[in-house]
Amino acid sequence: MTMPRFSTSDDPGASFADLLRKVGIDPFPATLVSASDAQTFPHATTCLALTFDGGVVMAGDRRATAGMSISHRTMDKVVQADDLSGVAIAGTAGPAMEMIKLFQLQLEHYEKMEGQQLSLEGKANQLSTMVRANLPSAMQGLGVVPIFGGFEPRQSKGRL
Repeated sequence: MTMPRFSTSDDPGASFADLLRKVGIDPFPATLVSASDAQTFPHATTCLALTFDGGVVMAGDRRATAGMSISHRTMDKVVQADDLSGVAIAGTAGPAMEMIKLFQLQLEHYEKMEGQQLSLEGKANQLSTMVRANLPSAMQGLGVVPIFGGFEPRQSKGRL
C-alpha cells in the first residue's frame, strides 16, 4: 500500500476517521446487532464526579459487562488512590484495575521516598502519563478512561 496523497480541496483534515473514509475503509463497521436492538441492552459504564466547597464526590455503577451480558455485579469502579484522591474508571476491567493498582503504588512510593504527598496536579500528571502509555492497548480495543479527583489541601478545595 502506498501513502495516499490528497489535494488541498480533498484533504480529510485532522480526523483519522475521515482519512479512513477517504481511502475506502469504514472506521465504524456495522455490528451484528442492529441500531434498534442495541438500544435495548445496557452496554455502558456510568461514572461521575462533582466538586463542592468541601471536596469531591465520585460515584459509579457496579456492573461489569462482557458483550451483552453482565459478568460481575459488584465491581468497584471508584477506587481510593490515596488519602486525598480517588479514581473512577470506565473501560476494559483488567487493564483498568492494573492501572489503578500501579497508580496507588507509585503514589505510595513517592510519599515514602520524599516524606510528603505528591500535589494533586502531580498525581494527575502521573495518571495522564499512564493513560498515554496505555494508548497502544486502547487502539486494540482495551481502552481505559479514568476520572481523577481529589482534595488539594494547599488550596483547600476539591478538583477534578
